[in-house]
Amino acid sequence: MKKIAFYLLSVIAFILLIIIGLHLAWYFQKPKTLNLYILDKTVTQADRIEHKSLVWLLNHFRIVGPDGKSYNHKTDYWGFFPIDLNQQLFDIKSIRLNEVDAYAAVYDAAYYADCYGVYSYEWYKTKTKTPNSSKVYGGLNQNDYLLLKRMKELDKLIIGEYNMFSSPTNALIRTKTEELFNVTWTGWAGKYCSNLGVINYGKGPAEWMIKLYEKQHHRPWPSKGSGIILISNDGLIDVLEEETHLQDPKVKIVPETAILQWSNNPKDTEFYGWFDIIIEGNGSEVYASFKLETTPEGEEKLKSYGLKNQFPAVVKGHSDKFCYYFAGDFAENNVSMATSKLKGGKTFNKLLHLNSHKIKFFNDFYLPLLKNIISHYTENQM
Repeated sequence: MKKIAFYLLSVIAFILLIIIGLHLAWYFQKPKTLNLYILDKTVTQADRIEHKSLVWLLNHFRIVGPDGKSYNHKTDYWGFFPIDLNQQLFDIKSIRLNEVDAYAAVYDAAYYADCYGVYSYEWYKTKTKTPNSSKVYGGLNQNDYLLLKRMKELDKLIIGEYNMFSSPTNALIRTKTEELFNVTWTGWAGKYCSNLGVINYGKGPAEWMIKLYEKQHHRPWPSKGSGIILISNDGLIDVLEEETHLQDPKVKIVPETAILQWSNNPKDTEFYGWFDIIIEGNGSEVYASFKLETTPEGEEKLKSYGLKNQFPAVVKGHSDKFCYYFAGDFAENNVSMATSKLKGGKTFNKLLHLNSHKIKFFNDFYLPLLKNIISHYTENQM
């Protein structure tokens, strides 16, 4: 028994030494300062998963704030702040119109992680989710837009991400923001669903989606297999079904020529989150595309809505500006923050989330994409 206890203690001590060594290797990297304005209006959980992986990346590559400290995903952002989930207490941190120019000058970059917002059924824990639930807080507003506009004029880095364009953002702000990023939103969004027959607000169809589909199409919801749910800002809903409309129901992200020349460039991978269907503007560069493996019938269905089976996932709006739009909820990933301050933290992510497709997307696509964008900006502008 003593020998077993000795071996166990030896193994634990060895693991601890490795972890300490990896932390020290991370710590002695030279920190880089980047004053980043992070906006997240869709925070219904204490762990802030909508922008958590963004902060993981900042910490992992020793990108620090102007005070020299690592970013904290629970405090270092603007938007919606849950204070007490049980008591339903919250705070909102936002900029005023007369502060826009000052903040645009102070911040080096802006990342709008999620502007959709928080709704009453989520925050006040009502039993039924409805498509017309009242808004607690959310949507891209005039000041949000003006901050991006001014920072772009100052040649700062701006990154927008799904969901910026759909309701509750109003039509005027949406149009101006589309022009800013040099993209056009088709009005459609979508998401892969692994099991169409299971009601699950995180992974499967919501109950209101099923009711809306059956009301519009006058037939039962397709409850077998997997597929892609499509929803328009006008309230239309449809489903691309496995085999009938899709040869492979999973959504692929494919890097384009513009970023294949990068070192440690993003790789082809599957994407499991919500995405916008957008069209790139003249003079923009498409860095990566979403690809749907449709059958001829699926292609015809998309065509009936004016859509294609391949559309931009990452767009650099203007060749002479550091202006990017990510047409998916890329930053939503529940990574472990403990691994962010270890050299080789990517490997620990894989070990901690062996069956997580989101971690594969994070490690293989999002991490190298954002690292390259930030590095390119800091090397050229700062």
